[in-house]
Amino acid sequence: MRFWNPSTGIISVVRRSALAALGWTVLAAGQMLAAQEASSFPGNPIAGRHIFAERACQRCHSIWGNGGALGPDFALVGAGRSLEQLAGLFWNHTPRMFEAARELGYEWPTFTQDELAHLISYVYYVKLFDKPGDPEVGEQLFRDRRCARCHTIGGTGAGDVGGPLDNYARYAAAVMLAQGMWNHGPTMRRRQVERGISLPTFSGNDISDLQAYLRRASSLRDREMIFLEPPDPNAGQRLFASKGCRDCHGNDGSGSEFAPNLREAVQRLGVSEIAGELWNHSAGMAAEMSARGIVFPRFEGTEMADIITYLYYLRFYETGGDPAEGELVFARKGCVACHAGVGRPALGPDLSRSETTRTLLGLATEMWNHAPAMYGLMEPANVDWPRFEGDEMRDLAAYLKLFAGSAAPALEGES
Repeated sequence: MRFWNPSTGIISVVRRSALAALGWTVLAAGQMLAAQEASSFPGNPIAGRHIFAERACQRCHSIWGNGGALGPDFALVGAGRSLEQLAGLFWNHTPRMFEAARELGYEWPTFTQDELAHLISYVYYVKLFDKPGDPEVGEQLFRDRRCARCHTIGGTGAGDVGGPLDNYARYAAAVMLAQGMWNHGPTMRRRQVERGISLPTFSGNDISDLQAYLRRASSLRDREMIFLEPPDPNAGQRLFASKGCRDCHGNDGSGSEFAPNLREAVQRLGVSEIAGELWNHSAGMAAEMSARGIVFPRFEGTEMADIITYLYYLRFYETGGDPAEGELVFARKGCVACHAGVGRPALGPDLSRSETTRTLLGLATEMWNHAPAMYGLMEPANVDWPRFEGDEMRDLAAYLKLFAGSAAPALEGES
């Protein structure tokens, strides 16, 4: 498996990684990175991909099966977990990772706060993409959903209603097919009702499988594949407002009396699954929007990809945390045994005066970088390694931020 090539600005892979399988090829890294620097979201997954390769994470971890097998496949573990939960997941596996690195003679990688944010964002990002579609399954779907009643592909089918689908074969990404289905949805539904054809529904990897079939069956020859730039959740957030999505789903997608909570609806789903859910609910959405006098939105270029990415990232960027619960976590996990309170001696750093505990990323970075030293003290003492589940890491970060902010400043000359 190969990664970002800084000399060419191209991502190349063996056996098609998650990114290449959908065609999210980075063709303008400088522009992408500059856009992310102005982002309100912490962490740039494209930079995280570079760090993943630079720190040789692929020796132990894989993406869709491409890479090492000592650690979990990052394409399978990231979706549906917030940044705080992923930071906790990293921490929970530290003993196993450290022992493996020590046994194999690998140097323990360290990170800055920005680097860890980029890496965690990349782990979350890769699950956004689907496995390559199966053209055999896609052909069966094309028949079962009776798509040929309205469309042609490779010169076969009716095509007098929906027209040919051959041009979609130019795209590696299934999201362009999903966007075309969305934009033509109102017309498709009206004509299907007129012809007595039931509306098709999709689940799982269906859209990707259909896209794979269209690529195989298309009559286009010597076609040049069109690869898309990586989708941008920040652009998706702006589109979510400008296309009127928030009028029904709320400013942050948390739902309203008119539409469901999108944070919950798309949790742990990838592009094909989200696209399928959007299609399945598009008829009801169109009817509700018409009743409220809202124009059914259309998407151009890569706008639907950006919207889907924004929906996917809603869960990742959850913030908050309960300091009171965090204080209980601090005691329950045994942190107080080494990191005593204000004015008491401690084996570990005085967290009441630590700048690193004022942010979740600062806390996660410090914990990661000092994990070998902590493990070296805890292992011989037979102290259980603390593990964080659910929102415990988020609550702990909220408590430590409050804890550090309430401490008296150090006197001059104190270390």
